[in-house]
Amino acid sequence: MSVSAIGIACKNIEKTIQFYNLLNFDFIEYGKGHYEATQENGLRIMLDSFDLLKEINNDWKEPVNSGITLCFQQTTPSEVDKLFQRIVDAGFEIEKSPWDAFWGQRYASVRDPNGNQVDLFAQT
Repeated sequence: MSVSAIGIACKNIEKTIQFYNLLNFDFIEYGKGHYEATQENGLRIMLDSFDLLKEINNDWKEPVNSGITLCFQQTTPSEVDKLFQRIVDAGFEIEKSPWDAFWGQRYASVRDPNGNQVDLFAQT
């Protein structure tokens, strides 16, 4: 068994696509309110609008906070800093600016438009 996809419920799907485009995801629309992007390793990120999720399940409720963190490894510490700055320049929320973690990684945290924590890191 392996993880095939990660689904993200989106209050504002256009803003969410804009955010993940900064992380080099190229989304394709697969129907009203459903988008997917596939990484080189085959892992899919799926975006679903709140409206679509409510249509699929009348009992669906908007999440208060997902409690998940998506972590994206970069090749070098300078790539962490550059990507972080691109995200900040695009107006997205900062959780923690880049820093050198005691476990040997350059690390930074931001929030996607849905409140999910997104970490950027590279080995130092």
